[in-house]
Amino acid sequence: MTATMPTLTGAAHYVHVWRRPLVATATTFAAFYGVALAVGLVVIALVRDPLSEGTSYYVDVARNLVSGRGLVIDAIWSYATPPMTLPRPAFELWQPLTSFVAAVPMAVLGQSFNAAQLGFVFLGATLAPLAWLVARDTTRAMKLDDRRSMTVELGAALLIAISAPLLLATGAPDSTLPFAVLGVAACVLMPRAAGGDRKHIVALGITLGLAYLTRMEAVWLGLAFVVGGLLAGKSVVRTFAYSASVAAVAVLVALPWWARNLAVFGTPLPGQVTDNMFLTHNEQIFAFTNPPTLGSFLAQGPLVILGNIAVAMWHNSVEVLVVSAGPVAVVGLVTVAAALVGRTALPKQGQLAMLLLSGAITFGATSVLFPVATLWGTFEHAAGPLHVGLIVAAVVGMDAFVARVRAWRAWPRSNSWLAPAALALATLPIVSLALVGAAHAALTDAARIQSFTGVLPTDPGPIVTDRPVWLSRSLGRSALALPDESLISIEQLVKDFHAVAIIVTEPRGSMPSALQTSLAQQCFGQVLGPAVPDGSAIFVVKGPCR
Repeated sequence: MTATMPTLTGAAHYVHVWRRPLVATATTFAAFYGVALAVGLVVIALVRDPLSEGTSYYVDVARNLVSGRGLVIDAIWSYATPPMTLPRPAFELWQPLTSFVAAVPMAVLGQSFNAAQLGFVFLGATLAPLAWLVARDTTRAMKLDDRRSMTVELGAALLIAISAPLLLATGAPDSTLPFAVLGVAACVLMPRAAGGDRKHIVALGITLGLAYLTRMEAVWLGLAFVVGGLLAGKSVVRTFAYSASVAAVAVLVALPWWARNLAVFGTPLPGQVTDNMFLTHNEQIFAFTNPPTLGSFLAQGPLVILGNIAVAMWHNSVEVLVVSAGPVAVVGLVTVAAALVGRTALPKQGQLAMLLLSGAITFGATSVLFPVATLWGTFEHAAGPLHVGLIVAAVVGMDAFVARVRAWRAWPRSNSWLAPAALALATLPIVSLALVGAAHAALTDAARIQSFTGVLPTDPGPIVTDRPVWLSRSLGRSALALPDESLISIEQLVKDFHAVAIIVTEPRGSMPSALQTSLAQQCFGQVLGPAVPDGSAIFVVKGPCR
C-alpha cells in the first residue's frame, strides 16, 4: 500500500487558507513600515529644532507632562479663553493627542526635542503601509492585472514614505502627522462600517474620537462618512443609524477630555473656534483688548469676505497641495479631475473615494469658514489624508497613462514600473530641497532665539513677545503673546502681567506699528547694540506711557 499525504479539509482547510493572506499582509505591512521608519530617522537627524510655535507648544506641554507638572505651559499665546494665569492650562484651542505622542518616547529617553520626534517617526511610518492598503483596495476594485496591481501598490507606499509635506511633519512635529494617520485609518475602515460591520463601526468610532483629540477637523471626516454612504446608494435610515453609532463611540472617547476642559476652562468646547471664523487678519489671534467679532467681520463687506475665501482656496490648493508635494500632487489632481468627467476610471466607492471625499470636504470647510485663519495652517495641518489620497490617485493615473503608451507603441512588456519610478524621480528633488531648507531654518531660528539669553533684564518677570512658546522654554521664564494693537493695549498687557520686557523676533515681518512711535520710548526703552540680532528688537519696560 502506498502512503498518501494527509490533506486539509473542512475547518482546518479554511484556517490554512485564511492564514496565508493574513501572514502575507502582515509581512508586507511590516516591510513598508520599516522603509518609512528608516526614512523618518534620517529626517530627524537633519531637523534638530522646532520650526514653529505650534511644534514648540506641543513638545513643551509633553515635557511638562513627563516631568510631573501636568498639562500646563508657561506661555499665553491667546487671550480668548480664561483663566489668564501663568503657568497656564494647556489646550484651550488645540487638542492634546499630539503632546501624548511626544511624551511617550520622552518618558523613556529624556526630554529632548529629538526624543519627542521619535514618537512621530514611529507613528508616521504607519502611513506607508496604510497607503498600500488603500492602493490594494483600489486596484482590486479596478480589476488590474497582478503586475500592474503590484507596481501601483508598491509605488503608493514608497511615495508616501518620501512625501515632502509628511516628512516635514515628522521632523517638525505638530498635529499634522497624527491627524494624517488617524484620518487615513478612518477612511480605510469606512467602507466596511458603511455596510454595517459592527467591528468596523466600533473601530471607526474609536479612530474618529482619537482624530478629534488631535484636530477638530475630525468632524469633516465624520461628515464624509455620512455623505459617502448616501452617495454609494446606501439606505438613508441605515446610513444615519450607522453614523449615529459611530458618533456615539467617538463621543465616549472624547468625553473625558470634554470633562477636563469644563473643569479647567468652564466650557467643554473651545470658544476661540468662533473667534477664528471672524478674523479679518491673522494677527487678531493674539488680540488682547480688541478681539474679532461678528460685527467687525461683517463690516468688511461681502466683496472683501468673498475675496478672502478666494485667496484661501488659492492658498489651500496651490501652496498647500501643489507646491508642497510637487508633480505628484499635480498628477493626482489631474487624475481625479479626469475621473470626474469620465475620462479616467477611479472607484466611486471604497477607501480611496473616502480619502478624496473627506479631503474635499475639509478643503471646502476650512476655505469658506476659516478663510483668514487657514492662511496660517488650518487646512495645511488637516490635509494629510488628502495628500495620501492624491498620491494613490497619482500612481493609478500614471499607471493608466503608461498602459496607454504601451498599447500605442505596441511594447512587448508592460513596463508598469515606469509609473511609480517617474513619480519618485520627480519627488526626490523636492523632498531634498524641503528637508535642507527646513534644517537650515530650524538652525537659524534656534540661534536667533538663543541669542536673547544674555541681553534681558535680570528681573525674572514675564516677557511679551511674538514667539511666546519658544522663548518661554529657551529663556526659562513666562512669556505672553504680543498683540498687534495700540500702545495703550500693549501697556495694559505689560501692567496686568507685570512684564519686564518686550521682544520682537521678527518671524513674520515688522513689529507692531505702536512700538515704532516716539511715544513708545516713554514707557519702553529699546535695547540697542551688537548683542541684539539683526531684524529683532528688545524693549525694556521703563514706566507709564502717559
